[in-house]
Amino acid sequence: MASLRVLVAEDDPLVAITLTDQIAALGHTVVAVASDGQEAIEMAAREQPDIAVLDIKMPNVDGITAAETITANQDIPLLMLTAYNDRHLILRAAEAGAMAYLLKPASQETLSAQLSVALARHREKQALQQKVHDLEETLAERSIIDKAKAILMERVQLTEDEAYSRMRQRAREKRIKMVAVAQTIIAAEEFLTG
Repeated sequence: MASLRVLVAEDDPLVAITLTDQIAALGHTVVAVASDGQEAIEMAAREQPDIAVLDIKMPNVDGITAAETITANQDIPLLMLTAYNDRHLILRAAEAGAMAYLLKPASQETLSAQLSVALARHREKQALQQKVHDLEETLAERSIIDKAKAILMERVQLTEDEAYSRMRQRAREKRIKMVAVAQTIIAAEEFLTG
């Protein structure tokens, strides 16, 4: 695993020092240590860490609320830290964007494993988001192409296959995407009928 820039949010100074030492021993850099959730939010915005390790129970703003705010503004993996093995807290943490969950006190090996899990899940989430974006873009392009195809079918009395072939041929000739040809057809139609 490459060296990470880590934000730690922990209200117990001894636990914070232990975590910082463990993270450093794993070859990562702790860029900020917050003692409450509000500090964590501010430090995450300022330091732009690669990952955040947040204690759930902290004063002022708890770790789950901090996680919600951080993930609303930044796309970073979150590892939630707690002394409580409470199913309700685990579910709330997951809903807030937590990618992994760590019970205190944690060994360096367990911390390393959970950092890896959080990063892997975060990468999977990003890959899925990209796939969804690509599919939405493909559907939008398909809709534009279908609209242009319908215009050609009506205006030039082409069959659906002929309209599609003509657009595809034009795209090849101009070395542009077919959706660009379709947008030109739609714009011309709007000009003529506008």
